Amino acid sequence: MRYLIFVLLFLCSSCIQIGGTPQPMNYYLLKKTNKIPEIHPNFHEDIHLELINFPEYLDQPQIVTNNDDNGILFYDTERWAEPLRENLARVIRENLAMMAPNSSISVGPWESATANAIKVELLFNQFSGKLGEYTRTDIRWRISQGTGQTSQGHFTDQQTIEDNFQDFVIGLNTGINNFSTKLGLILLKP
Repeated sequence: MRYLIFVLLFLCSSCIQIGGTPQPMNYYLLKKTNKIPEIHPNFHEDIHLELINFPEYLDQPQIVTNNDDNGILFYDTERWAEPLRENLARVIRENLAMMAPNSSISVGPWESATANAIKVELLFNQFSGKLGEYTRTDIRWRISQGTGQTSQGHFTDQQTIEDNFQDFVIGLNTGINNFSTKLGLILLKP
């Protein structure tokens, strides 16, 4: 019996951090922009966004950065407060909704598109950076309309940042907001 108690205590103690204070966890969210260049109240189209490619290494709770050796670093104490893929889709949707307040914007695959929706496919190539140097946003996009008209493009953004995670997230947030604004101007042009 004593042996069993000893084994149970040993197993329980392996789950507890021994010595030192635990590292605090920091959580971050991307937010919509505060600077809308143009508002188009007469635009009444349905828009359907879909992230058809998102790098698996970014689809983690931990924040990921690059290093000098083509490697990536995961930080256990620096985390996204929600799945990054969903946070990105929501921010793009909110930014577009501010630019076209009378449009209906759906996000796939969670929501289905109407038959006549303008379909926007997003391929994320990069959404990371290097602490103390830069953040980089690299997205390819394709817009398909019911008329068979298709357009596509490539967006890149790089922000210079300080050596802290708050600045890192702000740099990424600026990149996605810049992308949303550019996409909105393309979608809403007459």
